[in-house]
Amino acid sequence: MTAWRLEARGLTKRYPNGVLANDGVDLRLARGEIHALIGENGAGKSTLMKMLYGLEQPDAGAILLDGLAVTLPEPATAIAAGIGLVPQHVQLVPSFSVARNVVLGAEPRRGLLLDHRAAADAVRSLSSQYGLAADPGAMVGTLSLGEQQRVGILKALYRGADLLMLDEPGAVLSPDESAALYRSLRALTRDGLSVLLITHKIADVLDVADRYTVLRGGRVAGQGSASTATAARVTELIAGATLAPVSRPSAGSRRTPRLRAEGLVLRGTAATALADVTLDVAPGEILGIAGVEGNGQSALARVLAGAAPDAGTVTVDGVPYTGLGVRAAIGHGVAAVPEDRLHDGVAPDLSIAENAIAATYRAWPLSRHGWLRPGAVQAFAADVLARFGVRAAGPDQAIGALSGGNMQKIVLARALSSNPQVLIACQPTRGVDVGAADFLRRQLLALRASGGAIVLISADLDEILALSDRIAVMVRGRIAGHFSGADATPQLLAAYMTGARSQPDARACGDAPFAVPDASGTWKEAL
Repeated sequence: MTAWRLEARGLTKRYPNGVLANDGVDLRLARGEIHALIGENGAGKSTLMKMLYGLEQPDAGAILLDGLAVTLPEPATAIAAGIGLVPQHVQLVPSFSVARNVVLGAEPRRGLLLDHRAAADAVRSLSSQYGLAADPGAMVGTLSLGEQQRVGILKALYRGADLLMLDEPGAVLSPDESAALYRSLRALTRDGLSVLLITHKIADVLDVADRYTVLRGGRVAGQGSASTATAARVTELIAGATLAPVSRPSAGSRRTPRLRAEGLVLRGTAATALADVTLDVAPGEILGIAGVEGNGQSALARVLAGAAPDAGTVTVDGVPYTGLGVRAAIGHGVAAVPEDRLHDGVAPDLSIAENAIAATYRAWPLSRHGWLRPGAVQAFAADVLARFGVRAAGPDQAIGALSGGNMQKIVLARALSSNPQVLIACQPTRGVDVGAADFLRRQLLALRASGGAIVLISADLDEILALSDRIAVMVRGRIAGHFSGADATPQLLAAYMTGARSQPDARACGDAPFAVPDASGTWKEAL
């Protein structure tokens, strides 16, 4: 008989607003198994995870650990039972070091004081053991989201978790980092670690998991062995339909650049610095920015969206807006989708309507003579909900109550509502389900088709390759390579992302040369 480390039997949860988030959900996780929990945004994955971690209480059903029914009234009880949770939006103290965050609440001490050396040594040991690079002395506030995700995983493992719930870990890790993490988790499962992998990526089901469960509408839509699963079948279970692949149409002839950034320099840490970055994007073109997270991509997005660099210029149609701020950038036709939607993209306590109009509330018909027109605001927000397929109670619902994918739809809808000439899209489909990602990518292609110039910054190489006309790889704040979207491959990009190869004096401009593999193919050997 299989020794189930965790069983959920008929778990049901209805929130006070009437939303039935989980309806009789059954799930079994074996000791030494990686089990993928997948489904569309709003399908009930997060609620199920919260009940299994003591953050929410079920209205019906039972939770069993090692065959025994348990009550998990709070996370401390779950942690004591060996359950660790790494949420998608990792909750860390920005002003603390990596080491201090990892040991927080379970600190090694020397007398009454924190033993800093022991904490740092623990992080180094965990980093080496699990293949999760982390500098114990780095301030968490200076780290990229991907780096913070690694710290969150180390924190859970430090507490001795033997049942690890990971909420979208691959969403903020590079492909190489994700592969390394999953190799480490696979090795640990051989020692009995159980992993519940909450994911939106079908590849995680096919390539990482032993078994999978699909949720749709709060119910189990399907379960099975990953070894017999197919992408088409899992997609159908998630979305309820088969989705056509998304790919960009052929680009037209090169035109005058709409967005141009020249010689951008920003002093800071390795994650926040820019070093002589030059790029341009023409109307009707997507420039993809790839790279291991923490190599300046986020800094580039902020500068292009209006933040001040230490040197360099940014122009739209030849008109500079360098460092004039977000409002001035919007006035120049620039819109942005921020990397961290929860902290930088929305005001969680405000309504959907208030968030949706944040970029355009000064313009007619939303306002007149400086006064908001409530009816127009409600109509605008209702239209956004309908056109973007957002699952919500209505425009007055707090946006913080939405699932991540529905929140992301609002963020992108807000950016597009200003009819931008330039869109800076940073991780636009991070943490969203396959159906929502498909929809959001088609919105980007529609903007491209209408003449918009798009900078697409994404850790998802498949997304970069599918949508980009040209691609730039960033390493340590520099452009390490410039590629034709039609000729680039994951292997070629990875060679530059890892530093195995670089293109001297690379510029991501339409008239700049492209990097290509050597005829001998030696770049493959360098990986």
